[in-house]
Amino acid sequence: MQTDIPLKRLTALCAHDLLPLLSNGEAHVIAVETLELPASATRLDNVLRLRSSGGQEYLHVIEWQGYTDPAVLWRLLGYLAWLGQRHHQQVVIGTVIYLNPASDVGDTLRQTVDGDDLLVWQVPVVRLWEQDAEEAVQRGPLGLAVLSPLMRGATEALVEQVVSQILTDAPLTQQADLLSILGVFAEPLMPTERFVALIGKERLMSSDLITYLVNEKIATIEKEIEKKIEKKIEKKIEKEIEKKYADELQQTRITLSRAIQELVEDTVIFRFPATPAVLVRNIRSCTDAEQLAALHHAILQAPDQPTVEALLTALPTEGGRRSV
Repeated sequence: MQTDIPLKRLTALCAHDLLPLLSNGEAHVIAVETLELPASATRLDNVLRLRSSGGQEYLHVIEWQGYTDPAVLWRLLGYLAWLGQRHHQQVVIGTVIYLNPASDVGDTLRQTVDGDDLLVWQVPVVRLWEQDAEEAVQRGPLGLAVLSPLMRGATEALVEQVVSQILTDAPLTQQADLLSILGVFAEPLMPTERFVALIGKERLMSSDLITYLVNEKIATIEKEIEKKIEKKIEKKIEKEIEKKYADELQQTRITLSRAIQELVEDTVIFRFPATPAVLVRNIRSCTDAEQLAALHHAILQAPDQPTVEALLTALPTEGGRRSV
């Protein structure tokens, strides 16, 4: 279950709803910020700028943790140290939110020499499976309800309640993304086919999050296959083996491209059903996954059918000629 992008998106959409988890229930969210660490590819996507009930502004870093990493507490300490250097006159705090028991490496950094504790650092942590799912759905804010599939006592029936809450309470512009996020978290409780049938494929297709997840899946699969190819080359395996894995990579790209082509076609038909079929068929002439993802995003943002027709007309036909 890939949770990084859904969790970042949930933080951006519902930051205030998450404050009860962080013991900041009386605070007010000023902004959700993304900060770039120097000399690193790491981005801090979950930095909340908060204002306390007394009017003091401070930063709160959320570190979502869904896999076992013995260095997670040190990583959070490193983030706080870097932010503290940049904002030395401002309070900077952080919390690790463990998604499952397997990811829990504790809450204390203890440095001991000859049996003596020379440094003990207690890290605020939240263990989602210790939170009550039913309480989050019945009495918690919407953001916590979306997280409820990761909590104690979560059931398929509760997931259905959260779907109803999103459709009733969430702003229309956020519903598709929140439903998509809920679907990722609910995967162990409810088959994907049932979840899609429950909310309707059309709602999922209107979420930009789907494009992001598709791109992430493409990148992950390609990276795994390319890593296998490199390993085989390093061990000087015969050329036939190299070709086999190269063919697998090509076939994977073809399969993923076809899946995204269908997604783009469904989106066009759903949004503008009167679009000429000859133009819709042009989508099959585009086989590049990144181009298809960009086309899908453009169609989602298109204000009217003529705009979509112009996008499809610009695609080459199977014979290499453009549509007219």
